[in-house]
Amino acid sequence: MINAGLKLDVYFGESLMTGGRRASDALMDCFARHELEVAALYRGIEGFGIGRRIHTERFPDISTDLPPNIEGGTPAPEFYLLARFAPQGQRWWVQPYLRIAADQPNLSSLDLSDRRTGADRSRASIRSFFLNGATARGWVSAGPDGARGTADDILDVTGETLAQIQNRVLGTANNAPLFTQVDGYATLGVRGGIGAGRHRLTVDVENLTDENYRGISWGVDAPGVGVNVRYSLRF
Repeated sequence: MINAGLKLDVYFGESLMTGGRRASDALMDCFARHELEVAALYRGIEGFGIGRRIHTERFPDISTDLPPNIEGGTPAPEFYLLARFAPQGQRWWVQPYLRIAADQPNLSSLDLSDRRTGADRSRASIRSFFLNGATARGWVSAGPDGARGTADDILDVTGETLAQIQNRVLGTANNAPLFTQVDGYATLGVRGGIGAGRHRLTVDVENLTDENYRGISWGVDAPGVGVNVRYSLRF
C-alpha cells in the first residue's frame, strides 16, 4: 500500500520565542512527539517577510575572494511503500517499509568533477598515486629492466605500467569521471512501537538486507543495518 504524504513548511524569524524557549526547538520537539516521518530545520542566509525588509546574514571572505562552494546534484526519484499493522484495541503496532531510489544518470558538471560523486581522475592524479601511495604501500614492483622507479614499473594487482593504467582509465582524455551516474537502490526496514499510559517505546530497524548504497555528494556509503530505539515519556 502506498500512503499519501503531506509536507508542512513553517517560516519564522530566528528570534521568535514561545514559552521561554526558541520556537525552532519547540517545533522540533512537537514534531518528534507526534512521530513525524521526517523533520528538518534550515537556517536561511537572506530573506524578507510581509514588510519586504530584507534581512541577511552573509559574511564573505574578502581576503581570498574565492567563489562560493555550491553543492550540485539533483537527488534521484524516490518511492516509499508502507504497510502499518495496528490491531484495534491494542497498544502496539508494526510497520514494515520499503524505500526505492531510481538511478540518477543526470549529473551536472559539478557532480562529475566532485570526487564524492563523479570521482574525477586525471593523468596527473593517477601518476601521483602510482609513484607515491601505491609505491609506499608496496604495490608496485620493478618491471623487465629490474630497476625500480622507471617507466616499466608495474602495479602488482593488475600487471600494468603507469601508462597502461592511465590509458585504461582515461582512454585518450586527460581527465574523466570514474562514475557517470549514481546507482539506484532499495532498502527494507521495519519499525514498531508500544505504548502504556504516558510511556512509549519505538524501535526502528533500517536496511535489513544490509544494502551498500550512496547518494549524490555523500562521499561515503550509507551505513549498513541500523537500529534506533526511542523512549518517550509524556508529562
